[in-house]
Amino acid sequence: MQLVERTDFYVALCCFAYIMVSTAAFNIAGGISRTAGAYIFFYATLTGVVGICTKAVLGEPANSNLVAPLRTFEVYLLGMVAMLIAAYIESRFRRQRPLIALLFPADDLRSIYIGAAVIGVTAQVYYNFFLSNENGSFATAFHNADNFIPFALVMGVIYTVRSSNGRRSMTPGLGILFLMVFLEGVFTFSKQAMFLPPFCWVVGAAISRYNLRPFNIATLALTVYILAAYMTPFSQYGRLYGAGNAILNAPIAISMLMDINDIRKKNDESSTIDYGKLNYYNQPEGIFDRLSMIGPDDLLIDVTDRQGLFGYEPTKEGFENLIPHFIWPDKPVPYFGNLYAHEMGTLSPEDFTTGIAFGISADAYHQGGVFGILFVMTFCLTVVFVISSALLGSVRDHLAVIVSVLYVAHIAPEDAIPGLIILILNALVILGLAFGCKYILPVVASVFEPKKPKASFVRPALAAG
Repeated sequence: MQLVERTDFYVALCCFAYIMVSTAAFNIAGGISRTAGAYIFFYATLTGVVGICTKAVLGEPANSNLVAPLRTFEVYLLGMVAMLIAAYIESRFRRQRPLIALLFPADDLRSIYIGAAVIGVTAQVYYNFFLSNENGSFATAFHNADNFIPFALVMGVIYTVRSSNGRRSMTPGLGILFLMVFLEGVFTFSKQAMFLPPFCWVVGAAISRYNLRPFNIATLALTVYILAAYMTPFSQYGRLYGAGNAILNAPIAISMLMDINDIRKKNDESSTIDYGKLNYYNQPEGIFDRLSMIGPDDLLIDVTDRQGLFGYEPTKEGFENLIPHFIWPDKPVPYFGNLYAHEMGTLSPEDFTTGIAFGISADAYHQGGVFGILFVMTFCLTVVFVISSALLGSVRDHLAVIVSVLYVAHIAPEDAIPGLIILILNALVILGLAFGCKYILPVVASVFEPKKPKASFVRPALAAG
């Protein structure tokens, strides 16, 4: 399709190789149930694959609307080779039983689900009514590491499917929890929070091997359409006016929902003005503009070739950021998306708060060129993949690893090298969650629910060969 649409031959060849190498790396990394495999999948898909496939469907050459198309796709291909190397090294050092399964085996799904839901809802109430934005406090650190709500959503679906022998995937109580998370996303103008409920349902249904019915498929399709066509522009436009707190934002959000069609039109106009230099398509394409990093990555790669290398300070500060704020209150926080955007000329000189996200390959190339990709990026990927594998293993080893998959889905395409490095800290957080699943959540659940028959998580036996 790319050649028919007059895409440059070498660009098309790089796109083909990018997809093939990413497929190999994904399988070597163990698939989407492992942190490394999930990282490769979501990076490849939401950085380049969705973009080039959408361009093909729209009938646009893959190299159109780019400043340096061939160099951009060469960088993408080299970055995927780095991921392939890191995935291979991780596979050679992979433990049969990771630390999380040895220390904290999961027992009772019901108590884990209810305990996580109670703690998650309580924490959300506290965040919205009492927590200040002061950095360095333990409460703020807990807020940043809190994964109880998405964990409860997935666990709730899995428990419901297994306890009903596959007859249903939702209960009234679980439905209320899903609605609360969605409304939190609406009132904070967060696309991530609004997309979280359907994404968690799909993950939970897939893990529990739930047999989809026509009603499930129709409901999921309608949900995705509403989120893409209405709630995405609502979120993008609302973030210009929201205060960041669900309680404070509620009046603004409700008034915007009453005029959603006008909001969609205004958002399309502002997107054309604000993101014109970053847009990969001939015209704004709604949510698809947010499902590809090719536009901003291309500009950053071109700036690198014209102005020179940035240096490895972002990588250095990424490792420093592993130390929590309450231990090192004055630590530097990596925020190089704003500096990169100023280099590219996409922000006004007075804007020092807005940041633009970039993929890890473009970031590595901007820091150190080809050496930055093949050596520095490969080293960082290998360290993170090996540590995550040794500590967490896969979802089959412990269901708390689901949180890592959910987190990677958000940060893999857009948080560059500092976002990759923080996965080390995230792995430790998930170990803490597994500890809670074993010793804390059952106690919390026992206060709210009487004892009922257990639905346990049993690690599948490894197939011979």
